[in-house]
Order: sequence, then C-alpha cells, then structure tokens
Amino acid sequence: MALVLSGQGEKTSPILEWIRKYSAYLCYPLALAGIIWLLLLPLQNFSRRAYFSENAMMPGQAHSMFGADEHIAATSMIDSALAAEEKGRDSDARAKALFNVFEELGLDSEIQRFKFEEVPGVGETEGTNVHGILRAPRSDAVEALLIAASWTTSANKTNINAVRLMAGLAKYASEQTYWAKDVIFVVTDSGEKGIEAWLKAYHGANSGAPIHVRSGLIQAAMSLELPAATKYSGLGVFFEGKSGELPNLDFVNIVQRISQLEHIPAFLHGMRDLPRGASFIDRYMRSAHLLLRQVRSQAIGLTVGVHAPFLRYRIDALTISGIVSQDDPIALQSSAAGFMVPEALSQVTIRALGRTIESTMRSLNNLLEHFHQSFFFYILPANQRYISIGDYIPAAGLMVASLLVQAMHLWWMQGTDDLRSSNPRTRIERMNKYYSFLRRTLPNGLGIILRVHALGVLLLAIPLIVPHAVLTHTTSTAYVFTVTLASISMVLHVSDVYWASKKRALVDWRQLKALVEVYMAVMLACLSVMNFSLAVTMFAIAGLPLLLTRVCNYTTKAHRVANLVFLMATSPICILGLSRTALLGLNPLDFASSPFRLFLENFHHFSSLIYPLLCLVYWPVNLLCMVIALIP
Repeated sequence: MALVLSGQGEKTSPILEWIRKYSAYLCYPLALAGIIWLLLLPLQNFSRRAYFSENAMMPGQAHSMFGADEHIAATSMIDSALAAEEKGRDSDARAKALFNVFEELGLDSEIQRFKFEEVPGVGETEGTNVHGILRAPRSDAVEALLIAASWTTSANKTNINAVRLMAGLAKYASEQTYWAKDVIFVVTDSGEKGIEAWLKAYHGANSGAPIHVRSGLIQAAMSLELPAATKYSGLGVFFEGKSGELPNLDFVNIVQRISQLEHIPAFLHGMRDLPRGASFIDRYMRSAHLLLRQVRSQAIGLTVGVHAPFLRYRIDALTISGIVSQDDPIALQSSAAGFMVPEALSQVTIRALGRTIESTMRSLNNLLEHFHQSFFFYILPANQRYISIGDYIPAAGLMVASLLVQAMHLWWMQGTDDLRSSNPRTRIERMNKYYSFLRRTLPNGLGIILRVHALGVLLLAIPLIVPHAVLTHTTSTAYVFTVTLASISMVLHVSDVYWASKKRALVDWRQLKALVEVYMAVMLACLSVMNFSLAVTMFAIAGLPLLLTRVCNYTTKAHRVANLVFLMATSPICILGLSRTALLGLNPLDFASSPFRLFLENFHHFSSLIYPLLCLVYWPVNLLCMVIALIP
C-alpha cells in the first residue's frame, strides 16, 4: 500500500522516496544496460572453458573398432531399399526393404504406419517409420540409446548416407557384448513429425498407430543428417528444441571431444573456429554470429535434423550433420539432379563417422543414471566454451526491471496534479478523490486489456474451427485475419476513448500503460527462465516498443502519428513479413508457406510456445500500445 500511495504525497521509506524521485530517469538506462549486457556476451571473458561434469562417461577412453570390411560392406546392404526410391520413391516398398535389412542384422524390427495433419483441418498425410532394436546382452531392456535418421535432410535432399551408416553401425553393434543398454535404430520418411508419431506410440499414447516392439527408457538420442558428398570437411552439431529446450551440456561436449579425437571435428552449427591469429573484432563477430544463430533457433523453433521431438520427452538429443565442401562433385551433381540416389561416401569418411558415433554411444553406455550433473540452461558463444544461466540472465532481469520501474512511475503520476499534493491538510479530500478516480478508470482499463486478449484468444482458435479450404494457403488468410481483428479492435477501443469526456476521462493512459507493463514484465520474467532467447526476442519486438510508447504526454497530432507509425513498423504483420526471408528462409513468392503456418505447425505437433505468444501476448500488447498512443 505504501508503494501505491507514495505518489499521492503519503510518507514512505527513504528508498521509495528516492525511487519515486528518479523513476522517470531510471527505466531507459536499465533497458540500455540490459542491451549492453547482451552485447558483452560474445566476449571471451564472459564464457568459460567447457568441461565434463559426469566423469563416468570417459569419452574417447575406449579403443574404437568400427571400420572392418564387414562393417563397410554392411553399409551397402541398404542399397536394396534404394530400388524402391528410384522407382517413384515408394514409401512402403522402401520401408519393407529397410525392415528386411534390420531383420537380417538380427534386430527386433517393426514398421509403423501413421497419419498426421500439417495444420489442423487441412487433411491427413500418411507416413512410415521403421525401427529395429538391438537387445543388450548385459541388461534387461530397462534403458536404451537411440540413433535416428530421416530419408530426407532438412533441406529436402536425400539423406541416404545416414541410413547407410546406420546399417553399418547396426552390424558392428550386433557383434559386441559390452552393451549395457539396448540400441534402437529409427528411420522415418516424415522428418520431425514422423519421429513425434513414433515417440507418442513408443510411450503408449493413443495415436492410432501403435508399436509393439519396444525397449526401456530412452536415455539419449542422436540424429544423423549426412547430405550427398564424397567426404565431409567436418561435422555440424545442432541441439536446440522447438521451444528452446536444450540437452545436457555434457552431451554436446562429448560429441565435440570425440569428433576431435577421430580427426573429423564437430562445430556448433557448422561454424568453424577462427585461426589463432584472428583479430579481436573477428573473434567477437564470429561469437556474436553463433549466438544469433542459437537465438534464432530457440526463439523461432527452426531446427536441423530430427532431434527436437526427443527433447520434449526429457530425452537428451542432438543432431550431427555433415559439412559438405562447395566443390564436392557428388554434392554438385545431387544439387543439379534434385532428389537422387548418390554414390556412397569414401571408406575413410565412413570409418571416421562410424568411430565418432561408436565412441559417443560407448560413452553414453557408461551412464549409470540420467544426465543431471552439467548445465541444462546455457548458451554457447564458441566451440568448447559456454555461458551459464547465472551469467546471461541478468540481461533479462535488467529489461524486466526497466518495465517495472516505468510502470511504478506512471502509476504514481496517473490522474491530475491535485492528486499528488503533499499538503497534509487536504489529505482526506485528496485520498477520496484518488479512490474515486481509481473506481472510475481502473475497471475501464482492465476491460480494454481483457477485450484485446479475448480477440487474441479468437485469433488463436480460428485455425481450429475454420473450414478446410481456408487454411490450405495460410499466408494471405492469416494476414487477413490479423488485419480484420486489429481493425475491429481498434474501432472498439478508439470509440471507447473518444466517446469519453476529456474533462472526466474514462481511461487514463498512464494507468493503462502501467498495467500493460506489469503484465509484460511478469511474462518476460517467467519466459526468461524457460527460454532466454525467446524472452529477449519478445522484449525486442513487444517490450521495447511498449517502453518507448508515449514517452511524454504529447498533445500534437504529429507526435501521435509518429508513434503510430513506429508501432505499425513493429507490429506482427510487419515483423512476420520481414522475417519470411531474413530469419525463416522462406521464399518471398511462395504463398503456400508463411511464418504463421510454420508457427501453427509447431504448435499443433510439438506444443511450441511461439504461436500462443504471438496471439496472446505480442499482438495484444502491440494493439494496446496503439490505444495508449490514441488516448487524449
């Protein structure tokens, strides 16, 4: 209560008096300090050298034995599945051929046929998964490790090299007796959606496509993505989930350490290390580029490989992707011919890749319990370096503090000047006017906030209730929905504002902005713990425009128009339109795909937070900023 009434001349503590006095000047330095903190993260002083917290894994301590002639020959066993691929890429024939290969290698195998919808109400698509389980001779099928691959890469190119290598690994693993965990091999023809369907069935969900050949609790999973090439100059490690989930840091460190020992180094997001003599600016820009890639992946949900669905089930997973040289002849031939069956990798590359995965699986085989000792919240500015949550979370704290400080200042400054008098003789009269002011304006301000969010709920629910044909091409439809609802909302709010008398206003813009800022600050504080990258992105596109909306009590129409133009430039329509090519990599002329459709797919299949936040937070806050700018 002292905090609420301190702006009405009530005596409070010296700290509150100091905050009230300087609150108008503190919010912007706090936001600037948060941005500067983010800019300091690429510096080497902010990161630490990576290390292993789980000593039992002993990465690289065992002698790798993959690479015998029979293992290399096993990779060609998968060529029987390629005949179906060459004859129209028949999914069923290809799945049966792969099933026969797994059976010949001694795996307990099964084919899963399932159906899924790209987005709700558009129609079902059929998919096929094939999995084989190598039963560990030293366990009772309580725990398992998993290797997964899709028939196509994230760039929609053939991923047959990964399936070939998987067959060679299955042949090698079936000859060994040291396995303490079952090893599961999964191949899908539907990418992440196929893996999600397999995981639902594996964990007993009623998905309509059950599987009967199962193992135990999956401790860790690796996804392989090996494009057509003669050899790879290195490996790329991708580890982000659809909603910002991350595997245990020890898992990432294992892959990087072992790949270095096998002379096929793995780089985060495929970005190589700079030479030792690189300048300070080059190192800073390289680290900043890598951090921005991670922010994009975690904030938008763009992932490489099929590892992301495993993270939703608390299964540590990542993707290993081959880095192809630009002048590789097989890669150039494959790009020119489209989807084709390439020649096999060189034996040297197969041995290096196989030993890297073998050694990684043997380290995972040593786990006595689930990954738990190392970090689950981190960002990686460089290979073999990390930034823990304690070092980067202050940036989000400063951004949240800037919103709260400005909200306190606006709350203290709401109403007319006579409500903030410090004359003790008029205390009772002043408090009565203040409470009368709150009773008149607070319900109206809360009503505007609830009305905008009710329209946001409608936007969230529209794709679930519209006819099939409406969402077939989602780009224009989504924008029309957004513009229509925004127009209706603005008409309602503007009518509320201008029907009110200026002498007896029904809504106070300071009070409304303070309420929205408190709501935004609480949301960002909660989101920063779960997904720091998404929280920073939300502050950049919604929190910062809210902070800068109506920085003073302007009265001219030019200021109001300039503020509205700024808010339109940061609205969801403009941001999503600009992000089609810059962030999402979508073709500007491809009207069958859109950010709206991508976010809706991720929400429908993987419960991603992006689409709900777009409808329930970003869009309503942007509209509320426009209302604040229009209030007299």
